Amino acid sequence: MGPEASFAIAAASHERTSAAPSAAAPSTKPTPAPAPAPSAETPPAGSSVGLPPIDETALSGPALLDGVLPCGLRVIVAQDESLPVAAVVLALETGTEDDPQSQPGLVHALAYHLLEGNRELRPAGAPALVHDQGGIAGIAVGPAQVRYESLVPISALPDVLWLESQRLRAPTVSEELWTSSLRWARRDTARGWRAPLAAMAAAHGATGLEHEGRVVGPGLDDMVPRAVGQALAERFRYEIATLVVVSPHPPAELRERIEGLFAELPAQPRRARDRSPRWRTGTAPQTLARAGEKGTELVWPVAPDPASLVQATVWCKALNRQRRHEGEPSRVRVRCHLDVDPRRATLVVQATGADDPVALLRARLERLEHGDDAPLVERQRQAVLQEQALELRGPLPLARRLAATDASAAAKGEAEEAVSQAAWRTRPVAALTGTAVLSLPWTGRGFGPRLSPGAAIHLVPPTPEKPK
Repeated sequence: MGPEASFAIAAASHERTSAAPSAAAPSTKPTPAPAPAPSAETPPAGSSVGLPPIDETALSGPALLDGVLPCGLRVIVAQDESLPVAAVVLALETGTEDDPQSQPGLVHALAYHLLEGNRELRPAGAPALVHDQGGIAGIAVGPAQVRYESLVPISALPDVLWLESQRLRAPTVSEELWTSSLRWARRDTARGWRAPLAAMAAAHGATGLEHEGRVVGPGLDDMVPRAVGQALAERFRYEIATLVVVSPHPPAELRERIEGLFAELPAQPRRARDRSPRWRTGTAPQTLARAGEKGTELVWPVAPDPASLVQATVWCKALNRQRRHEGEPSRVRVRCHLDVDPRRATLVVQATGADDPVALLRARLERLEHGDDAPLVERQRQAVLQEQALELRGPLPLARRLAATDASAAAKGEAEEAVSQAAWRTRPVAALTGTAVLSLPWTGRGFGPRLSPGAAIHLVPPTPEKPK
């Protein structure tokens, strides 16, 4: 039996989307049409895309501790007294887009291999430690983040904290265990992204998104144990990880315990990964021909933080509910879908029934941006705020959301001392979950030029070949 066979949360699970289920992305790769090279800009410091900076000192509500240990591990500790359970998430800022070109699926397989134990844990010992005490455990592998998740009774919290302090240390590597990891990795199915992989890669400016990260490439079978160990040491390190703990305990009580568990690790500087998209500018979208599809779609990247993700959720719901303008044909339809991911979320908008779909979408977006449909946007903001309040009442959903907080100093514009070693700050929970953004009316505030057709990837049907 493989180490993840007893998982209550399937290891194959990815981030859940708030939109309706969609078909998997076609396996045929979109062929880029000739187009000028997209220009890029740097996101403004200190704020999420299109939103003003949040004054954390003015926020009320629950607070948490946010700090960086000498070993480079970022730690977020929050309190939730709703249930006598604790959620622990270890999120690593690596993912399938970081696979070497010659080894697709490497990060996915390595994530499984960390379940094969180390000098303190037998193979499958990590999930067994959680399950034996009445908890559930799981793993989520995405394009730019890998998470190990546990939900346990509070009596088991000390053991789970110890487990996460051991998970990345001296993993056991052998030919037999690597073969087992590959076997279980092959059983995972591909995620059904709404946007084609080539369009996601072009939108985010990340070529590593062009391949399906769940496949196990043939080159992985030939890796010797030494190469596997080196790949683990390079990609799964505490200085690119975030440990999130949500429990009924006051955060200050857990701080000393967590610091003690990681104290013997050597000091390392924090390595922030900036996953900000390469924002396109201009008036005309970059065009990609999408084989086997009809109609036209525009694809935008979403910034890698909860505030931008909830903003995109509101905008998507508003687009789906916009009334037809009196100048538009009755056959016109606009549909929006949000591919949810903590680092590589993508907004996909489809327009049908229009002679000029791009002009139609430009007019629809301008109505949202300029306040013509402000009541509609406000209703969606309030609806999403209520949904978020219900979702984040559970410790595990809250821990996942906190793990999605953008830890990149370059992307967030944080002061250098704010992420220095052994720096701990008390911060409002609402500031890290995106709730603070949702709590304010959005009249006159939006994505701006980054949700304009010129910033999008334009998917069009391929041009039929002329008979010779």
